[in-house]
Amino acid sequence: MHRDTTRSSARAHQAAVEMLTSSRRRSHLRSRPRQRSAATGLGCTEQQIFMVAGLDGRHSTGSVPADLALVRRLASDEYETFADITGRAFDVAPAAVAALYTAEVLANPRIGAYVAETHNGTAVAAGVGLLTDGHLGIANVATIPAFRRQGYARVLTETILRRGALAGAHTAYLHAAHETVPFFERLGFTTRADWSLLQAS
Repeated sequence: MHRDTTRSSARAHQAAVEMLTSSRRRSHLRSRPRQRSAATGLGCTEQQIFMVAGLDGRHSTGSVPADLALVRRLASDEYETFADITGRAFDVAPAAVAALYTAEVLANPRIGAYVAETHNGTAVAAGVGLLTDGHLGIANVATIPAFRRQGYARVLTETILRRGALAGAHTAYLHAAHETVPFFERLGFTTRADWSLLQAS
């Protein structure tokens, strides 16, 4: 059973990647340099953990941060908001995020970018849900540094999982860095595989 779930979730992951790619403008695709493989310096950069969770009978795993006003799905024209929060949280250029999560991508009804906002309207955490074939991919969950370890990312992730289940997903999957595995385990995810990520040097 576990092996079948892992395989189907891995297939859903590939479908989600293809969905992201097809949702982007061709101009973005043409502007990105192709990454070549082994003979041109492809190397292992890090290990990531493939994790899976069922979506039946889920419940909240903790309290709601006192200053949390709401978790909401961004409109397609708010892609720069998502890029700003994600860029600050991961310490990458927002333009790099915006090149992937474009307005066209966020307009896809199966791709949802979410933010957690405080009562003064400040977006402090973000994440993405990608729905394919009954599987919900979770990606880019992060909180800006000043608001970490207060529960914002947990509530945001639980919201994405709940909405994914309402949309018909029965299983969620994600890739986690080693340091974030305990966080996702508390949300009911279990490790199914350890994958190597490669990039061109």
